[in-house]
Amino acid sequence: MNPNIFIQEFERTDNTDKLHAILGRALIVATRFDSICKQAALHNGLKKEIGIYLVNDDEARSRVLQSVADKHRTLSLRIQSLLLPKDVSALLDDARKARNAIAHELSEGLTGCLDFKINEGELIKRVYDLVLSLAYGDVVISQVMSVLNNEPQPRADFLSSYVNNVTRWVIER
Repeated sequence: MNPNIFIQEFERTDNTDKLHAILGRALIVATRFDSICKQAALHNGLKKEIGIYLVNDDEARSRVLQSVADKHRTLSLRIQSLLLPKDVSALLDDARKARNAIAHELSEGLTGCLDFKINEGELIKRVYDLVLSLAYGDVVISQVMSVLNNEPQPRADFLSSYVNNVTRWVIER
């Protein structure tokens, strides 16, 4: 007999697979947001330390690079390091909370066949709400990256449809 700590149920149905696909796409959006925030924070941090590229000492350069990386270890620190206006930071913080919920809480207990374990409508609504916050945060951090990279800003019509496209991609089966 095996201990109950291991997954015991491996039954799959088409419906369960569709729900797991929704969870997987939500995780992809959450990971993308986290990654772009990391890129933006490191880019911004390295920009402030531009003198490291003039140093011929590899060890000193490595220490500075490590210092910049250490200042941006968590998503919260990355967002704070960008020094954005409060309303913009609030959107990113909401997205951070949604990312954390998706990465750490959303799939708890969702192994095996979900057909009779959960309220499907409630799960999809929760995923939708979290992904909506993430999509708005994605718009903000993507614009920040565009500015940091001296790239053109997207048009308003693109931004207005982007959030809808992201949420629809995650939720629709």
